[in-house]
Amino acid sequence: MSMVTPFNLLLLIIITLFTFGSLSILAGMIILITRAYSSELKALAVQTSRLVQKGIAEDIASLVGQASTLLNAINELIRSTAGLGFTLILVGFVLLSTAAFIAYQMVQ
Repeated sequence: MSMVTPFNLLLLIIITLFTFGSLSILAGMIILITRAYSSELKALAVQTSRLVQKGIAEDIASLVGQASTLLNAINELIRSTAGLGFTLILVGFVLLSTAAFIAYQMVQ
């Protein structure tokens, strides 16, 4: 007698989708909480703004330009990290919804 029945296969698919969906949501939330606004990025932004102020006070144009480029890079890094977190959360909800839809179809 085979243990692989259509019911068992669908149950395995539902459990797998639910597990991966939950892990994806958890990973997205962890990324948003820990990496998007980390203390290292905040410290780097503060130091860069101090560098800009010093460059303006001493009239060093190249220093101000490079510091401005660095601030733009920091902003892009924060945006891309936040985007990754939101994407993981969205994928997790899609996986959970798919698992719920399959489970609902099994019950009917």
